[in-house]
Amino acid sequence: MKPHVLFCPDGISHSNGRSHPEAPERLQSLFHLFSRLHSNGTIGMSSVSAGKDLTPYDGPHLRSYLDMLASIDNPPEAPRRLDPDTGFSIATLTAILSTASTIDLLLSSYQSGGGNFFLAERPPGHHALSDRAMGFCIVNHVATLSWHILRMNPESRVAVLDFDVHHGNGTEEILRNQDRLLFISTHQYPFYPGTGSGRENTTRSKGEGILDIPLAEGTDDLQYRTVLNELVFPRLEQFRPSVLIVSAGFDAHRDDPLGGLLLTEETYHDIGRRLLALECPFIASVLEGGYNLSALSRSTEAYLQGLNGPDVSSSHF
Repeated sequence: MKPHVLFCPDGISHSNGRSHPEAPERLQSLFHLFSRLHSNGTIGMSSVSAGKDLTPYDGPHLRSYLDMLASIDNPPEAPRRLDPDTGFSIATLTAILSTASTIDLLLSSYQSGGGNFFLAERPPGHHALSDRAMGFCIVNHVATLSWHILRMNPESRVAVLDFDVHHGNGTEEILRNQDRLLFISTHQYPFYPGTGSGRENTTRSKGEGILDIPLAEGTDDLQYRTVLNELVFPRLEQFRPSVLIVSAGFDAHRDDPLGGLLLTEETYHDIGRRLLALECPFIASVLEGGYNLSALSRSTEAYLQGLNGPDVSSSHF
């Protein structure tokens, strides 16, 4: 079950304004990586075009909020600010419509028996709340995919793992009270957005609930591996998910300009390898952060190689 990348080229045109860290070059650099990995057989790859409406996001997000997004009309040279960090340009709606199409494709694949997917899109999503944008994020792809799967299949058990350097506050807000749902976030704390202290953790029957794991600035590979061994994977194994959805943010890398953690590509490879070993029939990883272009590409490649298993040709881990 090698990874299959669903690439949203419309996301390249989304703009937050000049000199913004969440820039089009993030997706452009990953396109070159994916093309190389596809050519050597490491991954499958498909491009996804924009759909007609935001219907997949209806439910996790308020319809009034989605209607507001659909009605925005901006000149290309002046993105509207949805919050101090988040822009909405003339190309943003088309970018979001592409991710809406991708969510439909993922839900169809889930119904057809599963798969191992990596959604490469902009803007990212895990800070987006049900009724507003936040922290570069406008709509929440991970929460939306999880929300629909829980309703499509009453036997599903959905685990969401967020390893972005920032707490996945929007995902947690949208999914907090869902049954058959486990949400795990590892993140630097105290840090933006100020949530995820661990005080609100819950454990219900069979392990569902919330597990926020705050990490001190300077946490390195060795310390993070202890967290994986002692907290993350024991909880995942207790929960026994049938579906695994990942907020794959690579801004906890030591070279990232926005974070203060010190992870390397080896940790991302290890995460991918260990997630694959859980033998979930459906895995969907969704790009979140990562703002040093070289570190983003190296980390994404390492993660995908981990998800591809031990026989991947170009792996050096």
